[in-house]
Amino acid sequence: MSERFETWGKTHAVVPAAWASPADEAEVAEVVRRAAAAGQVVRVVGGGHSWSDGVVTDGVIVRLDRLDQLLQIDEQRGLATAQAGMRFRAFNEALAARGYAVSIVGSIDQQSLAGLLATGTHGSSLVHGNLSSFIVAMRIVTATGEVLVLDEGDERLPAARVSLGALGVVTQVTMRVERAFQVTESNTPVSFEAGVQALTTLAGESEWAKLWWLPHTDAAMLIRAHRSDTPATYSPRQRAFDERVVNARIFKGVLALGAVFPALIPALNRLVGAVYFTPRTVVGRSDLVLSMAMPPVHRESEWAIPAEHAADAIRRIRAAIEAQGLRVNFILEARFVKGDTNWMSPAYGRDTVQIGAYVGGSPDREAFYAAVAAIVATFGGRPHWGKEAAFDAALIRRVFPMAGAFATLVRQLDPAGVFRNPFVRRVIGS
Repeated sequence: MSERFETWGKTHAVVPAAWASPADEAEVAEVVRRAAAAGQVVRVVGGGHSWSDGVVTDGVIVRLDRLDQLLQIDEQRGLATAQAGMRFRAFNEALAARGYAVSIVGSIDQQSLAGLLATGTHGSSLVHGNLSSFIVAMRIVTATGEVLVLDEGDERLPAARVSLGALGVVTQVTMRVERAFQVTESNTPVSFEAGVQALTTLAGESEWAKLWWLPHTDAAMLIRAHRSDTPATYSPRQRAFDERVVNARIFKGVLALGAVFPALIPALNRLVGAVYFTPRTVVGRSDLVLSMAMPPVHRESEWAIPAEHAADAIRRIRAAIEAQGLRVNFILEARFVKGDTNWMSPAYGRDTVQIGAYVGGSPDREAFYAAVAAIVATFGGRPHWGKEAAFDAALIRRVFPMAGAFATLVRQLDPAGVFRNPFVRRVIGS
């Protein structure tokens, strides 16, 4: 029997007809050709760190784990070329060993390059776009098994940077990088209203900035970072302790307790705030400091709206939680992304605030998601492709100006629907 696939967030699971682990681009092409001949859908999994059904298919799931090498650094042009199955953590380590870094990283570094780029994964900065915006060239195996080579002169590259896996199997990417640098990150506990009032100004003044708020409390945290040459204080041992003990055991236990006894959630949130929301400053290598310790398994929905509406949207979400008595046992997060020109990027055409609605086992999760979705809809909210969101092709066409052009390109490159699972069909329409 074929191996079962399950998303990291335990939101979707499937047993595909077959798995494939190609060792090179030629083998990827052969896998695609065989699947197409058999009428099977092909999807690619990287780290599997997602909540959406982007990978789910009963056809063939392709692992790119054997395509995991940093191939070249062009020092003159500031470019790094890597195979698409390389994990982001390994990519960052390989860059650092050569004295380079990416200017932005997401909260988590467990994903493959192909996966984080296909879903528009981002950090929090109005100076830098999402990770996809750093791509200058790609190699993609299309539905016929041919290799499509895209560079900055190709008008299809803006479509392929956030491809949703709908155009083919990405095998190689070239990204802009810079010389390695350190950052100082500071966590400042504030009241909810002080945090919301300061948020947009802080995002405009800091190279990296975000806000956390704990529902059912007045506890918020402003997190900002700047480049720094001061001595490093980052501790790998502390990061390992946070991941393996604090998050994997203590925080996981708190979430489990709230799931069994939802009435305790407000009190548990206050406890979490007292422990976690304390002043902290850490200095170290950029990718290590700007990422975070792996949290316990939980659920996430996330929407992108114009950055200038950040404070209004967050206040309205708090009001909805209180008015509806929703029990939410995880932070609400606001992160920023510089606008770009990539067709299916949630930051297409506008500087964006990404509002993350997270929850850990609460019975009110669906009602919470619905309340957030209704609020962000008034601002033209766009879903994060790797997280949970209710959408259809009609919504996507309303909020993504290039959705129609993207659907046309998908059908041109994949007329038989080799890469078209239910997730892609919801994006482009039947």
